[in-house]
Amino acid sequence: MPSDPLEAYEDLQDVFSKDVKGEANQNLIGEVYRASCQFLAKADSQPLKSLVSGKEYIAFKFGKRLSRAVNKQLFAAEPKEWGVFCKAIASKREPGMESERITRIIYSVAASFFCFIDLTKDGDQKTPGTFFEYLIGHLFAWRLDVNPKTRLPVLNLDMEATLPTDFVFDLGPNRAKFHLPIKVSTRERVIQVWAHQRVLDGVYGTGRFLGTPVILTETKTDKKKREVIEICLPDQWRIYQMHIAQLKRITTSTCRLPTRGSMTFSLR
Repeated sequence: MPSDPLEAYEDLQDVFSKDVKGEANQNLIGEVYRASCQFLAKADSQPLKSLVSGKEYIAFKFGKRLSRAVNKQLFAAEPKEWGVFCKAIASKREPGMESERITRIIYSVAASFFCFIDLTKDGDQKTPGTFFEYLIGHLFAWRLDVNPKTRLPVLNLDMEATLPTDFVFDLGPNRAKFHLPIKVSTRERVIQVWAHQRVLDGVYGTGRFLGTPVILTETKTDKKKREVIEICLPDQWRIYQMHIAQLKRITTSTCRLPTRGSMTFSLR
């Protein structure tokens, strides 16, 4: 049982793509969460000035380093809750848990590891982003009971070719196909989400793949002023939606697994 969050994360990296929906990934995500909470127990938490209506934020401080903002109402360093959640979704049906509780669990798993990285590594944006992809990708794969693809064949008369994509879930003939971009923030080149959808529409036909991006947060922290601001740009998204491609749903504050009786949890 790794005591270092990074060691647990590296174990997850080693096995994740072998079976995205597999229980091994679920267990290792829990280990990352547990080890991250143990580390954060050694850090101080400090309140931040929130310029986001109705939300309170804190940050963790370790030495001279300060973490990103954490939603105070959603964060709980309670690793046992992940085990409870996993038991609740074991049947791959709607869990018998309140959506607010699921909210806190999923948010806390992600935020705890992000803060660990913030407090131990300089300028590492890739590792938190990849972990969030693992977390959300696994939950979708587990719920849909199908592993995603990250490359799709493209019809080409001269040569065989494949198209690299975000997670794509194909539920079989005459059933839904989901294009699932996963991002920590829309500051991460969000226009790529619409660009990938445009390519999928062009190759396979409009509407064949339902674009359902999941975005964790639309806030930004000014660490000098200790302030948190909202950075959502809905007008820009509307332009992309009108002139590049049509996404089925953009999830920023609520993540809904795309089936009837799906799980719902807040992510902002």
